[in-house]
Amino acid sequence: MTAIATTAPVIGHEWPEQGGVYIGSRLIDGATHHVIIPGGKEFDLVDVKFKDLASAVTERGEVNGHADWRAPDQKDMMLAYINTPDLFNKDDWYWTNKPCGSYGAWAVDFEYGGVYYWSRGYEFRVRPVRSIIASSL
Repeated sequence: MTAIATTAPVIGHEWPEQGGVYIGSRLIDGATHHVIIPGGKEFDLVDVKFKDLASAVTERGEVNGHADWRAPDQKDMMLAYINTPDLFNKDDWYWTNKPCGSYGAWAVDFEYGGVYYWSRGYEFRVRPVRSIIASSL
């Protein structure tokens, strides 16, 4: 990840040069990162089992001019729920990349903001995310 030289847009607005919608910033490995989703529900991967999470995002390939999309972690999904919930399907769950025990994994509900562990055999939606290190402008 490289530092950027532009200013982030308002949360929830398009950031075309970064490939999607800016959902906010958070710390990742001690550095502030801007987090971007590719857009709205039309970018969801649907009916994905947890075991297929990373490969489903990788197989999607380049989206909006960027190929560094990844499966979201729980903090990414909670940032999205807080800042841009209307860009997600409220009638379904979204996987995070965080396992829970030997057979479960964490998913987020965008209707009520719940985080719950589910059997990894369930099929849920996945919204890829990417992050870039915020510059010290």
